[in-house]
Amino acid sequence: MDINKFDEQKYLKANPDVDLAVKNGSFKSGWDHYDKYGRGEGRSLVSALENRRKKVLSEVDPLGLGLEIGPSHNPIAPKCDGFNVKILDHLDQHGLREKYSKHNVDIEKIEEVDYVWSGESLEELVGKVEVFDWIIASHVIEHVPDLIKFIQQCEKLLKLGGKLSLVIPDKRYCFDYFNPTTLTGELLDAYLQNHIKPSPGKIFDHFINAATCSGQIAWDKDSSGSMGLLHTASQAKELYERSINSNEYIDVHSWRFTPESFRLIISDLRLLKLINFSILKEYETVGCEFYVTLSNGLVNSGNLLNNRIVLLGAIKQGLSE
Repeated sequence: MDINKFDEQKYLKANPDVDLAVKNGSFKSGWDHYDKYGRGEGRSLVSALENRRKKVLSEVDPLGLGLEIGPSHNPIAPKCDGFNVKILDHLDQHGLREKYSKHNVDIEKIEEVDYVWSGESLEELVGKVEVFDWIIASHVIEHVPDLIKFIQQCEKLLKLGGKLSLVIPDKRYCFDYFNPTTLTGELLDAYLQNHIKPSPGKIFDHFINAATCSGQIAWDKDSSGSMGLLHTASQAKELYERSINSNEYIDVHSWRFTPESFRLIISDLRLLKLINFSILKEYETVGCEFYVTLSNGLVNSGNLLNNRIVLLGAIKQGLSE
């Protein structure tokens, strides 16, 4: 990269130590540091947040009409940045701002919600099909009680060739650590039994086994420290009993994935002709999450859909690391 293509502000934002060194006079500019040291050190030219957004949007048509599901206080493709996007969430803008008003987040980032979900199908809620060029769902699919039906509904909302861009927590690096990865059969059972909320068993497993690493609920592969539990046994028992004795919707992670296990699930669901999505693009885990873009319609997946024994071996190896 030469100086004419170098973005000074992005580099300093991505590397706060360099920003401080420039302010202290150790370097003339961000470019001065990058040219002398940063290039060789492999320094990022953009912030982690910007790099995350770049991955999510890598296969998305920026001029197309999009739907972002459950962006809450942190939209990836916000309207204020010029995206032609509709927002679907469980509360309207006022309700979300009220919910997060006591959290350490910028509630001004919460934008107007176009579709407030209250249990109906996405097709019902939106009122039409084959309308969107892309859909973004970040940290959503692990929550939905019936993942197969959710994916099918996204297919209906997308035009042929439309993209579903997912950000998915890697169960190895978050509070899902002690719970097993999800198998396709579990998803099939939830689909055939028409689950509309997490089962009591899912709720118990979530709360009784939710983990921490050095007190944090999310970490990365280089983290070290003592493991702990996020909830007490009595809390797990109470929520399990509440789920049996009421119609309350208790939100939990019903499903848990690694990149390899998710790839295998998509392969299985295509085999069973339950979905038409193919994997178009994948990015490896960064921090506690990985990125997958699915395409609605046949694509050449190439080596993204390996044979089963290879994927099973990769899943086992990944869990043992």
